Amino acid sequence: MKRYFFGASTSVLALLAAGTAMAAGPADTGKDTTVDQTIQEITVKGEKNRTSLLAKEAEAYGTEVQVVGAKAIEDSGAINLAEAMQFLVKGVNIGYSPDEGEFTIRLDGGGDRDTLVTIDGVPTYDRGPALENIWGATAIDPHMIDRIEVYRGGNSLYFGSNGGIGVVNVITKKPDGTKKGEFGVSYGSFETREIWGNYAFPLDKDGKHSLMVYGTMLATDSPRIFDPEKFTDNVKLSGGVQDYPYNRNNIGAKYLWKIDDNTEFRANAIYVESWFQDPFPSGESYSPNTLRYPILDAAFTKRVSDKLLFEASAYYSNPKLWNAELYPEICRIAAGCVDPNNPSRTIPRGDWTGAVEPAFAHGFGTTNQFKSGYKEMGATVRATWQAHRLLEVIGGLQYVTYKDDSSEAFATPNNDFATTGVFVDLHPKLAFSPDTNISLAVRTDFSDAFDSKTIWKFGLRQPVFGSGYIRANGGTSYSLPQTNELYQNNPRPPGATSPVFTVGNPDLLPEETKTFAAAMGYSRTFGDISVAGELGGFHTEITNRITTTSGLTPNVYFNSSAITEIKGATASLDMSVGDQWDMNFAYTSTDASETSGSRKGLQLAETPSWFSTASVNWTSQNRRWKFLALARIQGSEWARGGPAIAGTTKPAVNGRGQDTGVPKFSHNFGNYTVVNASVTYLAGEQLQHRFQLRIVNLFDEYYAERYGYGNNFYGSAFNRGEYTNTDDRYFYGYPFEGKPRSFYATFATSF
Repeated sequence: MKRYFFGASTSVLALLAAGTAMAAGPADTGKDTTVDQTIQEITVKGEKNRTSLLAKEAEAYGTEVQVVGAKAIEDSGAINLAEAMQFLVKGVNIGYSPDEGEFTIRLDGGGDRDTLVTIDGVPTYDRGPALENIWGATAIDPHMIDRIEVYRGGNSLYFGSNGGIGVVNVITKKPDGTKKGEFGVSYGSFETREIWGNYAFPLDKDGKHSLMVYGTMLATDSPRIFDPEKFTDNVKLSGGVQDYPYNRNNIGAKYLWKIDDNTEFRANAIYVESWFQDPFPSGESYSPNTLRYPILDAAFTKRVSDKLLFEASAYYSNPKLWNAELYPEICRIAAGCVDPNNPSRTIPRGDWTGAVEPAFAHGFGTTNQFKSGYKEMGATVRATWQAHRLLEVIGGLQYVTYKDDSSEAFATPNNDFATTGVFVDLHPKLAFSPDTNISLAVRTDFSDAFDSKTIWKFGLRQPVFGSGYIRANGGTSYSLPQTNELYQNNPRPPGATSPVFTVGNPDLLPEETKTFAAAMGYSRTFGDISVAGELGGFHTEITNRITTTSGLTPNVYFNSSAITEIKGATASLDMSVGDQWDMNFAYTSTDASETSGSRKGLQLAETPSWFSTASVNWTSQNRRWKFLALARIQGSEWARGGPAIAGTTKPAVNGRGQDTGVPKFSHNFGNYTVVNASVTYLAGEQLQHRFQLRIVNLFDEYYAERYGYGNNFYGSAFNRGEYTNTDDRYFYGYPFEGKPRSFYATFATSF
């Protein structure tokens, strides 16, 4: 139903105020008069770097903010956002497989819809268009990242829907009125080739107008994703075992107009095209995908006075995806099938005929291949007013529109909508405790996709014992169903006698999230040694969690009647010794399960029970040599699939599917340690030339990024009738294999 579909977009309007406008605002000019100056600078991993005014405000009022700078990403050698975040950001779990060109970012035990990833404040959350998912985070060019700001806890008031557990705001490099540039090339394992560059220059003699242009080309055969022995026999025979090449091209332009010392205007244009393959072991013989993702955004910032800051921003995005999915044609006639290429030969029942068939909308050409996507536009105005020495007020108005841009062949109902959001955030000061920072905020969205929704947020930070502090924050969020969850109606695969795919449920209710976090931290310097540490915890509850039935024909989306509870503990320690040594350790544990029903106490699938990251970074005294070691250690992580355990399935009540029990099969694909390392030499008088050797998976650990469950629908034994789709032999699991030991060489220069 129209009223429930576009939840992903409804609150995201606030995101532009929090991301695009603020990233370009006074934080970059150093005028942070709205932030309590007693709050220490946020630690930036890997370098001393700027942080946005939003990040400083969030940290000042109780939100945990981790910032990863461009130098840390550069030293890591990461070729995509997922690789960088897996090792540099604590509490991160990657959904899907980065080496396949498809991935999502998940924070602190949440799923895909609980962590919002943005580019300069523009949301990349997948709206779930009719064909299949669009992986927005894969469009980010790591060479253009100035910093990654990670916000934990409930942050939907500013960042919008789907920020209920966390937000990852990727802030890109921008022109600043000076002349500067970068160029780099890289080559490595699996025929990985990359070339990139950017150049910024003033357009006038005073540097008030400046422009930056950039581009990146990445091509790789990619490592093996699936074990050939895990493929269904007929899928393997029809060509399903193959390389998984991945190509990504990024181009863009960025403009700055420095109107005066207190006023500026920025505009950005990004265009990304990626091409990748993803045939799974149980299905496709061939499955190339093409994604095209344009983004336009602009921001205007005006500091009217020391007491008043005004910001306005807008964006437009129009991602589109299309692909081919070819499936093996199977002989299902008991007497056998005549081979069309050799009439004298009979193909036995259950065998591959030698032909392949495209699924609906997944063929080739203009007659049987259709594009799927969406158009989204948003605009935001926001003001920060120091109303009194004891009160700061932040208020804003956002407007966003959403339109499905998929082919009419998908017959998706008209779900166009517009939403207006209004928010206010009060920062009162206590006269008797001026160092106490308090934030009390509320937001209401009005939309033709629903009646109205109100969410809230609070934050608190209190300095203690000099350099120590305690902090707490919490808030609510909501996430509406995606298009494919509401209306997915994939036809049966070629030759099937009954549908086996998941179908949509137009009666889905929105998910609702409530989260709380608290921590205590302390930092101190002992001569050349600086130490900073924090211990914390979080508690998240998700009601109406959207999931699917298991093992039914067909499966359907439904809202779980149980509350999903995620409890966790965190710890981090940063230490530097002089200018040569930097070390970091971070740990996150998660206990994530439903609180009632047959899944009670069962750790959520694809949610690690714990994981930690560690890094050691050494720089020589002359600053020319660098050595970096990055480790990721992970505990148990379970995948579940197959039919529900017999006797646990409950019937539908009032038209809504209820809990259907626990999938029969499970597999722990966690418990591994992966270590990456890099050696960098900087040449030139200004250390402007970088030579780097990167080693991925130094100890050649065999591990899985993800684990999936398939079936033998195309298997010869199943199609001969040797067993049915309720037999254990019908189902099997397979790992999405992690990258083996790999080597990459890079040369880059700045000028």
